[in-house]
Amino acid sequence: MRKEKQCKQNRTEQNRGEQRRTEENRTEQNRTEETRGEQRRTEQNRGEQNRGDQRDDVSDSDCVYRVVLLGDHGVGKTSLAGIFAGVTDKDEQSAEDTYERTLTVDGEETTLIVMDTWESDTQQDRCLKVGSAYVIVYSVTDRSSFDSAAELRITLRRARQAENLPIILVGNKSDLVRSREVAVEEGRACAVVFDCKFIETSASLQHNVTELFEGVVRQIRLRRDGTEVIQRRHSIYKRKESLTQKARRFLDRLVARNNQRMAVKVRSKSCHDLAVL
Repeated sequence: MRKEKQCKQNRTEQNRGEQRRTEENRTEQNRTEETRGEQRRTEQNRGEQNRGDQRDDVSDSDCVYRVVLLGDHGVGKTSLAGIFAGVTDKDEQSAEDTYERTLTVDGEETTLIVMDTWESDTQQDRCLKVGSAYVIVYSVTDRSSFDSAAELRITLRRARQAENLPIILVGNKSDLVRSREVAVEEGRACAVVFDCKFIETSASLQHNVTELFEGVVRQIRLRRDGTEVIQRRHSIYKRKESLTQKARRFLDRLVARNNQRMAVKVRSKSCHDLAVL
């Protein structure tokens, strides 16, 4: 009888020991699975955050562009920015110096943030670093502002030397014919020398202001897109060009190869066309 009782006790203890070991194994397995689950969730969260950051970067870089207005005081930068924002009355213009608007150009929407902060910004070096495109404004009635515009172009080239940025030289107040001090030819020649685009505007008459900002969008796209997209986009423009115009353009380029003066003339003809590089 005693031996049977001992055998039963031993068996009971063995069963209890096996149950404890089984429970311990299950506990360890549960802990391992929980740890793995936490790791998977952490990795998933990190992946979602990275994808979100990438989407934000794409939206900032591909859809929204900062356009910085540069130039002396009184040349009309604020008036141009106000017209861009849809404010036509000077009395309605607010104290804001940054304007955001979405433009539809060639059937594609692009958002521009126009910054009129050159004079108010204590750190003007910042203005030279944040722009996706630059509009250098001078007054055709003030030669000193024209000279300053040339200096700004040199400063901008030094600050963003390695970047292919759209830069447009703008001669504002073209409606003041009797007060003009800077000829159209001088503005074009300056644009050719400094390798930028050129256009004359009149903020008071709202002349060429829309063309200016649409041209900024096109210049940004030309540098952003590949060659195939550029060719497709301008195919319609090329079809509208007459055979006489094509022949004349071809002859001008042919002669320009052997004539430096003619080459400058050809470049000056294209510097005011904001739809081409």
